[in-house]
Amino acid sequence: MEEILEESKLSTTDWEKLPDPTRMSNSFEFGPSWWFHLPMFLLGISWAIRLRKANFFAAANPALENGGLYNYSKLTAQNHFPQANLPLTCLIHPEEDIVLICQKINDQNIQFPFIIKPDMGERGKGVKLIRSQMELEIYLHDQPKEEHLIQEFIETSQEYGVFFFKNPVTGEFSIPSLTRKISLQVIGDGISSISYLIQKHPRASRYQNLFQLANPDSIPYPNEIVKLSPMGNHCKGAVFLDYSKYISFEMTAAFEQIFESVKGINYGRLDVKVDELKDLSDPERIVILEVNGANAEPIHMYSPEKNYQEGLRTISSYFQTMGMMAKHNLVGQRSEFKERDTLRSLRTYLKK
Repeated sequence: MEEILEESKLSTTDWEKLPDPTRMSNSFEFGPSWWFHLPMFLLGISWAIRLRKANFFAAANPALENGGLYNYSKLTAQNHFPQANLPLTCLIHPEEDIVLICQKINDQNIQFPFIIKPDMGERGKGVKLIRSQMELEIYLHDQPKEEHLIQEFIETSQEYGVFFFKNPVTGEFSIPSLTRKISLQVIGDGISSISYLIQKHPRASRYQNLFQLANPDSIPYPNEIVKLSPMGNHCKGAVFLDYSKYISFEMTAAFEQIFESVKGINYGRLDVKVDELKDLSDPERIVILEVNGANAEPIHMYSPEKNYQEGLRTISSYFQTMGMMAKHNLVGQRSEFKERDTLRSLRTYLKK
């Protein structure tokens, strides 16, 4: 207990010195989802009234269906970006013959292991690392019959959430938020089994039902890091650390270069992988795992040192920016963003 209390006093700078930063959490991180979803919904209503447009969010990112708030294709979103910055990807349907699916995978030169996820999904739902054809067949049998993406697994060591604003008036590009994602792990002591380490871990113990351990009774060596999840999703137990202090002119310029050919995507978050932090300043070393639009959260607000009030202020500020972007894009274009199309898409989304 004393060790955990001492860890909670550490500053952002000290986190990298911790053997296991995933032990960290803040006071609201595991609270009910409505703590943030309700304020976001109310902010959305207020902006809809202010702009006299129920689906104003669609105008923030005209290139994405529903502005990237819901029911939009991940593949379509990522294909707005340079292929050099994207992982190898193919689109499949669970009802397709497994031979055809494997042929598609081979045609794209995708090797095991790879990531599979719904083409229209959010918050890490349905995301899984697949290591064999048998695992793939089991996964497809258990999933809803909708299109999925198969994506090469990028083994670079660090994952980040890079929030972006692109001013639709001036074209000015900025990065207001940078978040380091550290996937869930435990550290061996040479005595305890993996299952015991998980039970005693303040974060991993919350996600025990997600782990499929080959040998839960095995004992890791002292100081051995055991990765429990290969993905930086919060629903898979990842911790989010605020790295905004590392945002630099060079980093902003690198992402601005990536965005040169991207039109109609002004607000959101890129989930990316690199070998190390400095690679975020080199556009040739950045791999974009996923593009999030109007549904993107500034996930630095979940960093362990943040509090609930800071989170609410952050959401309000970001909504202000999205609303002003939508306001500009609606001028003379209101008829292009039809509420009935948005409502039809929402009905489809809610039926899933």
